[in-house]
Amino acid sequence: MKWLLFTLSILGIGLTRQGAYGQSYVVTKLKLFPDRDKVLIKDVARDSKGFVWFLTNGEIYRYDGYRSLDVLQTIASQLQINDMPQRILIDRQDRLWMVGNANLSYLDLKTWKVHSVETALLPPVQERQIFSISELSDATVVVAYENGHLLLVKEHQFFRVDDLFEKSRRSSNKMAPRSITHWKGKIWVGTQVGIMMSIDPAKQYKTHFITLPIGDVQVRSLIGHLDTLYIDVPGRNVAVRLAEGVGRQMQPEGFKLSNDKFFLLKDGLDILVYAEDDTVYVMNHDFRLREKVSMPAQNKLRTVAGVITGDEILLGTEEGIFVVYPKAKGLTQLIPQNNGPNKSTRGIYVYPVGSIFYSTYSGAGYIDSAGAVYTFAELKHAYALLPLNEHELLVGTEGGFLKVFNRQSRAIKPLEYSLSANVQKKYSGHLPNYVLCLAETSTQILIGGMNGLWLLDKKLRVLDRYELTEGAPHMLDLQIRHIHKLSDKHLLLSTSLGLFELKNGTLVKRYPQSGNMGVYKTMVENNILWIATQGAGLVGLDRQWNKVKQLTTASGLANNLVYSLEQIDGVKVLGTADGLNLVDGQYRVRRIGTAEGLSQPEFNSGASFVDARRKRVYVGGLSGYAVLDMHQGWFDPAHQLQSFVAEVHTSTGRTGQKSRDYTWPYRGETTLKLVPGQSLTALYVGTPGNYRAGCNLAYARNGGDWESLDGGQFISLIEPSTGLYDLQLRTRSTGLGHSSKVVTVIKLPHFSETWWFRGLLVLCAAGIVVLFYRSRVAKVRREQAIRNQIAADLHDEVGSSLTRIFFQANSLADNLEPAGKQDRQLALIADTSKQALSTMSDIVWSIDSRFDTMKDLVIRMKDYVYRLREELGFRYRFEEGVDTDAGILSQMVRQNIFLIFKEALNNAIKHSDGSEILIRLLAEPHLSLVVVNQYRENTIPLGARLGGRGLENMTLRAAKVGGKLSIDDARGRFCVTLEIPPKRGMSTRAQSPNFV
Repeated sequence: MKWLLFTLSILGIGLTRQGAYGQSYVVTKLKLFPDRDKVLIKDVARDSKGFVWFLTNGEIYRYDGYRSLDVLQTIASQLQINDMPQRILIDRQDRLWMVGNANLSYLDLKTWKVHSVETALLPPVQERQIFSISELSDATVVVAYENGHLLLVKEHQFFRVDDLFEKSRRSSNKMAPRSITHWKGKIWVGTQVGIMMSIDPAKQYKTHFITLPIGDVQVRSLIGHLDTLYIDVPGRNVAVRLAEGVGRQMQPEGFKLSNDKFFLLKDGLDILVYAEDDTVYVMNHDFRLREKVSMPAQNKLRTVAGVITGDEILLGTEEGIFVVYPKAKGLTQLIPQNNGPNKSTRGIYVYPVGSIFYSTYSGAGYIDSAGAVYTFAELKHAYALLPLNEHELLVGTEGGFLKVFNRQSRAIKPLEYSLSANVQKKYSGHLPNYVLCLAETSTQILIGGMNGLWLLDKKLRVLDRYELTEGAPHMLDLQIRHIHKLSDKHLLLSTSLGLFELKNGTLVKRYPQSGNMGVYKTMVENNILWIATQGAGLVGLDRQWNKVKQLTTASGLANNLVYSLEQIDGVKVLGTADGLNLVDGQYRVRRIGTAEGLSQPEFNSGASFVDARRKRVYVGGLSGYAVLDMHQGWFDPAHQLQSFVAEVHTSTGRTGQKSRDYTWPYRGETTLKLVPGQSLTALYVGTPGNYRAGCNLAYARNGGDWESLDGGQFISLIEPSTGLYDLQLRTRSTGLGHSSKVVTVIKLPHFSETWWFRGLLVLCAAGIVVLFYRSRVAKVRREQAIRNQIAADLHDEVGSSLTRIFFQANSLADNLEPAGKQDRQLALIADTSKQALSTMSDIVWSIDSRFDTMKDLVIRMKDYVYRLREELGFRYRFEEGVDTDAGILSQMVRQNIFLIFKEALNNAIKHSDGSEILIRLLAEPHLSLVVVNQYRENTIPLGARLGGRGLENMTLRAAKVGGKLSIDDARGRFCVTLEIPPKRGMSTRAQSPNFV
């Protein structure tokens, strides 16, 4: 019997004929440049955040998961000597060491400053041909030159060791270093002439030489482990006793170190790696083989550099950079190596004892519990499986109807059956040769195919067609993909048109309610019927067939086409068109794709199985079965990838002065401040290790909508307004939750927008107002002083002169003899001077600021009317409706009110019928003056009574002070009313001076 080559690590099944190592590692090639697939790599390194650094022909790049940054271009101004780097290294302090054949320097990643090593610490310039630079397990950086010079760097201290060079010079035999390691607290150096040198840092870097009994042969590699120093000398068997332990030849398990091929041997904390041509061997530190990994290179490649970080291996080759890393823990694959090109799988069944029967389009196979594999090339296109008993398995095929596999005899035979009378009569030409699914009731085997539902009697083996009791018979001519038995008489049929309920011979479509949507499988969980659909994701229906839940790509599914559906311990396992999805009871979705180790992205319908005893789920696809160990913590959030701000580009001012910062990942910065006029032109985000899982990167600004960042896209804020901007970064890698970061961008205000500047403006404005107020007050006071001075001068000078004239005229009139005409002239002079004195008194009163009160106005008005009454003998009544002690008046208002009052009173006296004249002065609701009298009827008209221009003058004076004058002479009543609004009238004494 032919044995099958396959990969099966999780089951622990050994292969006893042609063996194959179970490849539990994934190999992927980094896409370093969008337009180049092949890149010649000379050295590789990795920093503390996981960014990959690589050296090509004279150029150093940093790869952030999406794009490669030309590092030398960013520091060109800091490089003093045009020396092409030959080796690079990033140490544990995040320093990028750059070694050329003339220069040695390092770039501090936290400051992006280049520091050159002093020339005095380096060998003579003609002897600086570099061999290697490496960081040992004790964090010592060793720079080894071809001529034997060594430079050791411990943190910031440098030690030059020239003993190997001096020994070479004395012996005239070049002892170039070929291997370096740290073991037993010492640094060990292997040379090309069979001599080893140890360096003891504890004894001031004292050296000791050991000549191996191998002749003049190079020591290619040194690796120390426990008490053994493993030595690689080609073609020799080294065994030497050392003071620190034993020196022993390297002898890996399962293969030999090549004597004629170039290879790379690297020592990590947990593993050893040997890489040559197109194969990588992963070993323990005692050289026991863990796994042999095939490289997917187009040609046999030469691996020139490597870095081991944890369980991940970074290999620099002549084609590019390859990463070798373990598959997701708990994920393995069963990949049948059947003859034939079609490896697509279908049904699989695991027996209680652990043996497996599987089916592919290139034949079937059986793996017994001891690991022996038996293939059945004749059983092609097996599709559905159903156990008949402990040993027999019913196999439904596509085109060959039903077969029976017996695991005891390891034989496959056609099923023996007969046709019912109904089938012979109606369907003999339409038998179900294409079997898509199998199920069973207590008495029947249910067969779903391309042409409806069929029944096979378990005891009699009679095949019959399921006939509906209602509706047209052809209604059941459906492509039935899965049969879900609720009871013997109650079935759910998943078909290409949707989900149908078949109950007691009646067929009813339950999903979708309108239109068609293919359904592959159903499952019941906690009173919810879950449906795997052909485009709508995973749909949940309640008992009334209402949709209560739906999981799609928006919920985290990798694809909305769900081919298979299984459940174990509350976790649903979905095989989709783009990987596996796990859904827990909280509806969290865990995606598993090719990046995590799946050999194929797309899975098949009818190709899944749950091994509940061992808690494993098998899901078949286009090239084998994915096997999930459900003991693993698949929903552990620690599996999430982390993203970092890789670059920050800004520009300032109209000139567009640019600034770039590459230090963010290493400084842990989270806040960016933009000065006035500065814009964030590009913020690049990197996701180291995004090859290990499908990664979706998105951002949101200030809690807004999420926007995707695809393939190296950047975030920008061009000429943002002053304020704070929170940029939320979300990295979703496995679909289970996400990792997030927040970058705060603060746009600082222009000095004119600052609080202190605005406060200063307010203070300045307040100062201007105060100065203006004070200047107005001073002006008013000056005006008042001038008015007072004028009034005083008028009273003192003009008044005294007029008084003398008056008295002189009277005296002259008394002393002269009566002469008629002279007497009248002197009397006229006396009256004129008297009137001038009265007029001057009014003018003095009107301009004197000491009388700017309501009290003084009332006193003046009363005095005037009293003097007139003495002269003319009329009756009057003066009513006051104001508080004379509370208000002040402006000079203009006071003067015009008094003049209007005089004019109105004079006219009232002149045309009065002798009755009482009413004078009323009010303050509410506004300042008003009313003069009322009764006049003689059939006398002179109103205009004439007001003295020609009297009415016009009073109206103009009222308008001057913003008031309103009204005159009424109806029914023999003469009334003059003056109204002045409050703002132009009286104000309180507590107020500021009135400037009206």
